[in-house]
Amino acid sequence: MLDSIATTSTGTTGTKSVTLADRVREAIAELDARGLSTEGVWARTAARHVLLGLREEEAFARLTPLGGSLFGLSFRAAGAREGHKNAWEPMLLVDELVDVVEHAIVAIEAVPIQ
Repeated sequence: MLDSIATTSTGTTGTKSVTLADRVREAIAELDARGLSTEGVWARTAARHVLLGLREEEAFARLTPLGGSLFGLSFRAAGAREGHKNAWEPMLLVDELVDVVEHAIVAIEAVPIQ
């Protein structure tokens, strides 16, 4: 689980471990501070990915770490069921974390969840 994979930073107060899911949540908070509506957006790990969802709904987007500062963005396939092996469209975008999260949130606002 990616929550167990962490980056480590050392400061005056010791070592702090930050998971990938934590980094995604920080990106969501940064976008909210910039004025993008992120109300109800959640992030959780699933294998090596981080899933984004809205309120109590299923995940609508999947972020995949690709190495370095790059992440891939995939959206849930139309009609896919939770846990279905072909639940995700092919990777649509590769960019840095905050930009990928922003594109996912803007897209979900543009296409209402039914």
